[in-house]
Amino acid sequence: MAPLRKRELGSTPNLDHVRAVSYIRQSKRRDDDSQASPMAQRERCSSLIASKGWDDAGHFEDVGKSGWDPSVHRPGFEEMMAAVRGGHVDAVIVFSLSRLTRRGALEAMKIIDELERHGVRLVSVEEPYLDTSTPVGVGILAIIAGLAQQESDLKSAYITSTKDTLRRAGSHVSGVAPFGFQPERETRGKLTVIRLVPDPVEAPVVRDMASWIADGLTASAVSKRLNESRVPTKMAGLGEAGAKRMEVRRARIGSSEAAPRAGWTSSTVLRVLRDPRLAGYAMEWQGRQERSTDADGNAVPGKAGKRVILRDDEGRPVESHEAIIPADEWWKLQDVLDGRTKTVVRSGRRVPTLLAGHGLLFCDVCGSVMVSDKRSGKLYYKCNRAGGVVPGHGGLVISMDGADDEVARRVWARLTTMDPSDEDDREWLAEAARRFAHQQDTSERETEHAAARSELEHVRESLRTLYQDRQEGLYTGSVGTKMFRESVERLTAHEQRTQERLKELDVAADVAVAIPGEWTTVDSDPIGEGSPWAAWDLQEKREFLALFIDSVRIAKSLGRGRNANTRDRVLVRWAERPRKDDDGMA
Repeated sequence: MAPLRKRELGSTPNLDHVRAVSYIRQSKRRDDDSQASPMAQRERCSSLIASKGWDDAGHFEDVGKSGWDPSVHRPGFEEMMAAVRGGHVDAVIVFSLSRLTRRGALEAMKIIDELERHGVRLVSVEEPYLDTSTPVGVGILAIIAGLAQQESDLKSAYITSTKDTLRRAGSHVSGVAPFGFQPERETRGKLTVIRLVPDPVEAPVVRDMASWIADGLTASAVSKRLNESRVPTKMAGLGEAGAKRMEVRRARIGSSEAAPRAGWTSSTVLRVLRDPRLAGYAMEWQGRQERSTDADGNAVPGKAGKRVILRDDEGRPVESHEAIIPADEWWKLQDVLDGRTKTVVRSGRRVPTLLAGHGLLFCDVCGSVMVSDKRSGKLYYKCNRAGGVVPGHGGLVISMDGADDEVARRVWARLTTMDPSDEDDREWLAEAARRFAHQQDTSERETEHAAARSELEHVRESLRTLYQDRQEGLYTGSVGTKMFRESVERLTAHEQRTQERLKELDVAADVAVAIPGEWTTVDSDPIGEGSPWAAWDLQEKREFLALFIDSVRIAKSLGRGRNANTRDRVLVRWAERPRKDDDGMA
């Protein structure tokens, strides 16, 4: 039978053998006892079709699909409309108009118009007065569609307002908890917020990841180690639900990249370790942009943005969650990830050493870091850059024992023979004493200083990103200009407060703390048997050298074997007070 065709007003359509289909939709995937559940919708629609004596030609459904968001693909709806366009449907039955669309009268009328062009009527179970075969039914439909849009708008505004309030309070608002955490509800005044606390299984993995990065592993090496250990990612742990979340996330920004591989990647590692929630801070998105279309109708892909620390009205970080990593360690971790701290990637044959591996030992020819190496049972320091890359380089190598001995003896020699009347010696010893005070200080003040200093750099980086985003046209129009101005004022005020706090901490740190007197009164071999040096472990020796030297550079050898002139090749840069920038910060 051919479908019903558009007819003149007052005509009576032929309703013999009407092929009716039902369409159901629910925003969230759940089957319960409510009358709007998918099962209840199907039963009510089937009952209406049977009561009218129509043929039940099947049903189409979209469960877990929004009827408001235009970017959401509804495969069930599209399949139903394909059947309508193919002439296989005479009537569409819905539980209520809101199941068809919540985007208002205009969108509803577009759907009705297309149904009418193919001679298909629309009937609602909950709204029996809606029958598009009559003008009255079409008029009432427009009124109901407007009310549905108003209901949806009010609900959306309420949800948006509530989420914004919770965000400003530092609550985790939506989605699964980030890797390393599990959610925990907490009442704060009149608000019930979701606080993130360390997950007993995932949190130790995060701490391991941070430790590996601090030890010199790259994000790719960390991801490889996690995959080899079969550690599941957050989304992999969620199974099918996790895969669908990833697809929704990619669709929201309009990503054109291939679907991500299962398991850990370098980007996944970086996303976890850069999350400020690891340090207990609340977070917000910066630079996030939904996909859209330009004036010509061309698709404009969105931007994922990045997580940044949420700050209160005075620019202070909002601390809302239980930290997995202490704040000062997290800031240091960001320095490593941003390349502001020298790290060395260790291979299997490299071993912990006195000078290499912690930003102290460098090649004097090319400036690259020196690393440890083992050849034929002997330990060496070698340049990390391959030979032949720099003219005259040749793969610089020096005996480890010889270099360690030379550096240690040179430090002790100056320390035990220093001249109190020499200004250079006095300044050198004063700087060593200042560093010694910092080493011995395990108080909250020192922790705050480390966190505040790193935070200042990140605030400045946020300002640079803000200006860059504006240059790229992300803050256009009056609203964008206002948002940009407010963000600049807020970050600038926080930068000034952080600078002032750092000055206070620096003043407090400049206290008269002397290095141990026995270090300057050694009569025998300072590094021989029975000396303090000989009794220290590797870490204590490293900390001692860090008081008195800033770096060691190894020059090119002019000879081999006994003529390798190790003493002349070792160039020591003595400790100096860090220079201050224009803001007075060291």
